[in-house]
Amino acid sequence: MELLCPAGNLPAVRTAVENGADAVYVGLKDDTNARHFAGLNFTDKKLA
Repeated sequence: MELLCPAGNLPAVRTAVENGADAVYVGLKDDTNARHFAGLNFTDKKLA
């Protein structure tokens, strides 16, 4: 079994990994993301 966690920002990624997540999924700050909220999600440059 694998634990997959959402992460809307870098602190959430760190918290997920520190607490046992095997993987995280993230959203991009663009019009394709239905959860496009201020302070959440990543730019393509930040993910690189």
